[in-house]
Order: sequence, then structure tokens, then C-alpha cells
Amino acid sequence: MKNEEKLRRMLYLTEYGNKVDKKLLSESVDALIESKQTESQAEAILTKNGVNNPDQLIQQFKNFDRTQNQKLLPIIAGSYVQHKNVNELRTLFLSVSEFVNSNKIPPPELTADGEYKVKDKVFKDFLKFSEYIHGLEAMSKGRVEMEGKINTDVDEPPIWEGNGIAIYDGNDVGKCIKYTTGGATGKRYGFCIGQPANTMWQSYRDTKGSTFYYVIDSNRDLNDPLHIVVFDNTKYGIELTDATNSTGTIAEYGSDPQGYVDYLKSKGAPVDELINKPKTPEEEAEAAKLGSRNEDLQWFKDLSYEEKSKYIGRGHLLGDKQFDYLWQFRNDKGGFKLLHQYVSTGQAIPEEQFNTLVGSEAKKAA
Repeated sequence: MKNEEKLRRMLYLTEYGNKVDKKLLSESVDALIESKQTESQAEAILTKNGVNNPDQLIQQFKNFDRTQNQKLLPIIAGSYVQHKNVNELRTLFLSVSEFVNSNKIPPPELTADGEYKVKDKVFKDFLKFSEYIHGLEAMSKGRVEMEGKINTDVDEPPIWEGNGIAIYDGNDVGKCIKYTTGGATGKRYGFCIGQPANTMWQSYRDTKGSTFYYVIDSNRDLNDPLHIVVFDNTKYGIELTDATNSTGTIAEYGSDPQGYVDYLKSKGAPVDELINKPKTPEEEAEAAKLGSRNEDLQWFKDLSYEEKSKYIGRGHLLGDKQFDYLWQFRNDKGGFKLLHQYVSTGQAIPEEQFNTLVGSEAKKAA
């Protein structure tokens, strides 16, 4: 009689065997058997490769295999043969366990050639596999950490809304690009501060201390230039630009900003709170780091999730290697949001990247 069958017979003969649901008990036995099998496989891998004290190592591996039935023990053992740093294995496979348990990835496999497989992805060695897992972790956790912050790819609520007026914070170039390219009303505008890869937003901040707010007025139809107004509180005073994009002169009120300010106040808008915000040291540092296009892949990888979002939000085209790096995380919410943000800037993306996107969609349609 096989060991598995003996184990079943023994469990069914216990005093609890006749009191619990037989199906539930059978499933528990199956789970126990699977965990024993993965433990045996891990031990065989370590023994075959001449590793001392395999039993002691496997007990350590169990502490960071948090999957049901400890499915990861064999691949952890194989990874130990390639890379004997237990602390690094712990860090890596705790993350892998989390992704498997949340169904972000299936349990990874280690081939006879020492390559790592995650569904249709193949990584030639432990280093490449760990880079992928840590990248996935940065996408997933970075997106969660960024939730609730001001950023360039979240549908932020207006800072004030009432009586048909909605006011949005434009104190970020990425957000101005989003609002200008259709994110505010579904219509695109010519505002220079909101064009992809523009430098004008930063120029206005540098020269006039511009602090931008987008005012959306649903009391007016889209043919009325005042349905959208960029309200710029500079260090020299208020400048207004309506949909006709002629800064300093707007419909109905001409070159008199006070008339429009009084109109907003009549609608209850807290105009006095639309203050000028001086540049901060953090803003200066961010502009220096993200203001210019940089196609270097490692530089892009090293950015935090929020920095990646802000870099993309500034309208910079990604290099093909940077795009491919994000593309491998397209099934993760964090990776998908960055890719969606990228294609939503309205730019003509490079042909190879476009073909990747179209090819993916064509496969879905087929």
C-alpha cells in the first residue's frame, strides 16, 4: 500500500474521522500529501547537488514559503544551489509567496537547465528572475503607496466643486498635460503648459512662480470659451487663459481678471484659497531629475514608482528598452497604470512600441 493511502486510512480511523465532513478531510489530506511531496523534491535537489544538512535548510525554507501546501520549496532549493545567500532568498520568496497567494503570478518553475519560468516568461538565471520579482514588487507596492497622493494618473477629485464650478489643482506638469489633453472635459486644448514633453510649465514656474488651477464651468457649453479657464496666480498677480488660449484676455471680461474673480465668488468658489505657491526645494530637485528625457534603462528602473509616473506625466517618450521593461508588468495594476498613462499623453509613440501594443490587441481580438 502506498504511503499516501496509508495516511488516508490512518486519518479516517481517528476518533474525528467519523465526525467531520469526509470531503473536507480528504482535501486536508491532499494538502498534507502535496506539502510532503514538495518537501521531498526539495530534499532531493539539495542532496543531488551535494548540499550538506538538507533537512536543516528545508526547515529554514519553510519559513519563507508562505504558499498553500508550500509549493515553492523545490524552486527555493534549486535557487539555493545557484545562489547560496539565505537572507536574499528569504526576501525574494516572501515576495513570490505574496504574488502567488494573490494570484498575480502562478507558482514559478525551475527547469532542468536552471532557467526560471513564470507562465510564458523565461529568465535565464536567478539574477534575472529576482530582478523581475523585485520589479513587480515595485510596481504593485509603489502604486498602493502612491494612492491618495497628488500624482499624474489618478482621477483626482477637484479641490473645490459647487454650483457648476469645479476647480482642479494644476501644480504639477503631468496633471496639466492630463487636463489639457482631454482629462478635464474630454476635449483637447492648446494650452502650452499642458502639451506632452513641454518645457513651458517649468519656464513659467521659474520666471513668474506660476501656480496653476484649472477651472471647469459646466454652466457653459463647450462652445463658450469660458467653459475652461487656466487660473494662474503668479507672484506678480493673476493671469487668465480661456479655451481660445490667449493669455491675459478672456471672453466677457477681456483683460480684467477681477471681473472673472468676482464671477467665481458669486458661484461660491473660494478664490482667496487659490494662492501662489513658491517653489520648494523638493520641486527644484524633481525638475532637475525628471525635466529632461533620459533613455537609460537602469536610470529608469531606479526611479521610484511615483517618479516613473511623474517622468511619464511630463510627456517624455520612453526608450524602447524602458517600454519593454514596463510591458512585462502589464498584467499588474501598477504596470498597467503606467502604460495607460504613457499612451494617454496623446503622443505618437515610436513604431516598435506601437507594434507591440497593436500586436497584443490583435491577439486578444483573435
